[in-house]
Amino acid sequence: MLPRSITLAVCLCLPMLAQAAPFTLKTPDGDDNALLRQANAANTGDCGGENVSPALSWSNAPQGTQSFAVVLHDPDGQKGLGVDHWVHYGLKATTHEVGADASLKGSIEGVGGTNSKGLTTYSGPCPPVGENPHHYVIQIYALDLAPEALPAGLTRDDLLGRIKGHVLANTSVVRRYGR
Repeated sequence: MLPRSITLAVCLCLPMLAQAAPFTLKTPDGDDNALLRQANAANTGDCGGENVSPALSWSNAPQGTQSFAVVLHDPDGQKGLGVDHWVHYGLKATTHEVGADASLKGSIEGVGGTNSKGLTTYSGPCPPVGENPHHYVIQIYALDLAPEALPAGLTRDDLLGRIKGHVLANTSVVRRYGR
């Protein structure tokens, strides 16, 4: 048994053992549950936007990360059945941000998955007028898969099935938008 002074010293030092900082995702819009920028909304009909994919930055990916996948999902869309606005994967482990409108400008590495509109690029939200603002979950997955491991065009469901068992960590932010 250790003397009390040594036991106390060990106990006091344990909190000092640094845990890795959490894997985090940020957008320039502020804290979780902030409003999605109007420019991020669809530019069709009276949706009011410019169809600009949001800028994203992330940090503290876990050791062993080889690639990232990004999904923007509206669980409120289609009367609660959900709408996928953006599915993108194959981002290299050295990448830690994508600029605004990177999806449509083609300035994002990796491959586009297929969203609910059948597009392989970002498709901005356009919730029905008068409904409560929808929630848009922007999620990033740190994967132990090489960037070229997955074929282009996967839907969100296909992607989630293929990455099962390969997700090292994930993090998300929620944005809201209504008309």
